[in-house]
Amino acid sequence: MVLFEKLRENAGAIQRVGERAIEEARRLGVPCHYVDATICEGIIREMPDGSRQRVELKDGEEIVVEALRPR
Repeated sequence: MVLFEKLRENAGAIQRVGERAIEEARRLGVPCHYVDATICEGIIREMPDGSRQRVELKDGEEIVVEALRPR
């Protein structure tokens, strides 16, 4: 229970760290991967141009399941 309380207390800071990581990946020209249940279930791959896809891993390969709207 304490862990979930700390997570709630620090949700804003955690979100900012994630946003900075996405910005840094974009700046470096590489895709980033993350999960965000408010967008979809599963893994989101965001490309440097802002396009996003939901991906699944099958046999070590990324498979695009669906295209998502850009930010």
